[in-house]
Amino acid sequence: MRGSGKRHTIDVVFVLALACAFAASILMVLMLGANIYSHIQKTSEVQFAERVTLSYITAKVHSSDRAEGVSTGEFQGVSALYLNETFYGEDYSTVIYTYDGWLRELFTDTESALAEDSWLSLDSGMPLLEVDYLSFELIKPNLLSVEFLDKEGNSGRAFVNLRSERSIDR
Repeated sequence: MRGSGKRHTIDVVFVLALACAFAASILMVLMLGANIYSHIQKTSEVQFAERVTLSYITAKVHSSDRAEGVSTGEFQGVSALYLNETFYGEDYSTVIYTYDGWLRELFTDTESALAEDSWLSLDSGMPLLEVDYLSFELIKPNLLSVEFLDKEGNSGRAFVNLRSERSIDR
């Protein structure tokens, strides 16, 4: 009888050890899955911000793509994209630039947008998306280069082809 009591205790210990090993492996798999999910989510957020920023700029450029409708230059000392329009004989510009960690858009008359001593300041534009830095340059009369730096420190460059060839670099 003594042998069967010892054997019964060994069986219980073996089953408990097996259950603990199974629980530990489940816990490790869950922790690994959570870590992978966190990494995928972070990567997805970075790529989303990049895609949305570039899609926004591309859509705005294409909507203003006409002779002298798109120009680049500086607005209050920062790189800016100017989208020019005429309403009822008056010239207006939509200025896209970055300031204080945000992509900003400002709609104003062209004269105020281009004046060095303008009453407009960098915080006049409406903040749209979190972007640390954007740089605009017309490489050719029909090719716009957009360089960006996001809040995570990731950088990149995109090109937007213009259908009109009479864009200007200020």
